[in-house]
Amino acid sequence: MKRLVLLGAGHAHMVALRQFARDPLPETELVVVSPSRWQYYSGMIPGWLARHYRFDQCRVLVEPTVTAAGGRLVLDRAVELRAAEQEVVLASGERLPYDLLSVDVGSASDSAGLNESDSVILGVKPIERFAENWPATERSLNARARPRIVVLGGGAGGAEIAMALARRSADCDQTGVVLVAGSNGVVPGFRPRFRRLVRRALMRCGVEIVEEYGEPVVDGVRLAGGRRMRADAVLVSTGGRALPFLGASGLAVDEAGFVRVDASHRSTSHHNVFVAGDACSRVDQRLDRSGVHAVRAGPILARNLAAAISGKPLARFYPRRFSLYLLAAGDCTAIGSYGPLTFSGAWVWKWKDRIDRGFVDSFPGA
Repeated sequence: MKRLVLLGAGHAHMVALRQFARDPLPETELVVVSPSRWQYYSGMIPGWLARHYRFDQCRVLVEPTVTAAGGRLVLDRAVELRAAEQEVVLASGERLPYDLLSVDVGSASDSAGLNESDSVILGVKPIERFAENWPATERSLNARARPRIVVLGGGAGGAEIAMALARRSADCDQTGVVLVAGSNGVVPGFRPRFRRLVRRALMRCGVEIVEEYGEPVVDGVRLAGGRRMRADAVLVSTGGRALPFLGASGLAVDEAGFVRVDASHRSTSHHNVFVAGDACSRVDQRLDRSGVHAVRAGPILARNLAAAISGKPLARFYPRRFSLYLLAAGDCTAIGSYGPLTFSGAWVWKWKDRIDRGFVDSFPGA
C-alpha cells in the first residue's frame, strides 16, 4: 500500500479531498498534515473584518473532509522536507515518510521588517495565522479612542482589507485606515476603469492612500522617502514569500524559493512530488497566486495524484484565458473584473456572497 501525504490544507487540497470522497483512492494510505483544525476561506476574510460575516461562516473544519476521503489528519506543522529521503519532518519531531507527496502550504507575508513576535504587526499570510491573531489585535484597537491602522500593499487583497477595516463599524470616522500602496498605485495590473472604481471606493469609506513603498517598524511604518508613519496596527499584504523549508528541501525552486512545477503541477526535479497554490511556480507560464487558480487546480490535482498512484498519464491544468475577480468594497457593494469587462454595485456583492458561501458550504465541516 502506498502512502500519499498532503502537506497543508489549502484551497487546492480541500477541493482534491472532496473529489477523493467521491472517488476513493485504491490501496492508498492518505495522510493530511495541517497546523490548524480549520481551513479559512480567504475570499470571505475581508467580509469578516467588515463584520458582514461571523467568524464561523468563513472557515471549514478540515477533519470531516479528510475523514470523508478516507484519510487521517495530523495536526502539526512541517519544518523540513527531505525530498531525497522522501520524508517530511514535523514540528513535533515526527518523521513522516511518503511514497507520493502533494504540497499546498501557501506562502508568508513578504516584508523585510516583519517581526511576527510583535502583536501590532500582522502578516495577512498565512491566512490561518492572521485569522487567529486578529481578534487580540482588534481588542487592543477597541481600547483606543481613535485607532490608526496601516495596510501595506496596494494589490486587490490590501485594498479589500483596507476598505473592510474602514467599515468595521457603522461610523467610518472611528477608525483611521491608511493604505500604503507603493509607487505603482492601487491594484496595479488591472484595467484603468477597475483601478478608478477601486480608488473611488477607498476614498468613499475614508481610506487615506499613500503611493509610496513602506516597511513595518515597531511603532508603525517607515516610508521609502524616510518619513515615519505612526500606527496602532500594521497589516502586511505586500505579496507572498516562499516558506523557507521549501528552498532547503532539495526540490527545484525558482529564484524566490517557490517550487518549480510543470503544467501538471508536478515538481520538475522530483516526479513523486506535486505542488499547488501559492507554494509553486509554473515553468511553462506565469500563473498569478490567487485563490481562483488554486480552487480550479484542485480537481486536476486530485486526478493527477490518482494517476500517479496507478501509473496513468497525467492531465494538465490550463487556467482560463480570463479570470473573474470580485473585490469587496466593504459596504455590501463589490467591484468586478472579467477580461475587458468591469462592473460594480450591490448586485456584484450579492453575486460574490453567493459564490463564497457556496464554496464553504460544499464541505462537510462548514
